[in-house]
Amino acid sequence: MEKILNIVSSFEKNAEPDEILFEKFTNFIDFNVDKNFISLLKSSNGVQGELNSGEFLIIWTLSDIIELNPYYPEIEECKNMMFFGSNGSNIGYAFLKTGSSIISIDFFDLGYESPKYISYSFPEFLESL
Repeated sequence: MEKILNIVSSFEKNAEPDEILFEKFTNFIDFNVDKNFISLLKSSNGVQGELNSGEFLIIWTLSDIIELNPYYPEIEECKNMMFFGSNGSNIGYAFLKTGSSIISIDFFDLGYESPKYISYSFPEFLESL
């Protein structure tokens, strides 16, 4: 977790979520999610900022994750993804529910293109951007 906190140290952070919202989020998750990701959301309920690479990253709030998933309910592929953030534009980041790997895809390509694999862990995801 320390590695993640170092990476997002300059990011804007939201206040910790209340226990009711956090419990709603954990009940919403129906697959194994990286524990580091869960810890970050429990301590900040979403972050946003520019990474050292110059890439912008938004990790959505718990409410947004719950409300925006599945992202396009009518697209079959979205049922196997849990989107958790974006680059602030059209690239979305999601966990695949089978295998829990992290992918990226242009929101406009959902249902037409295959997602791009990024990593198997949340710290590795942050380091790869």
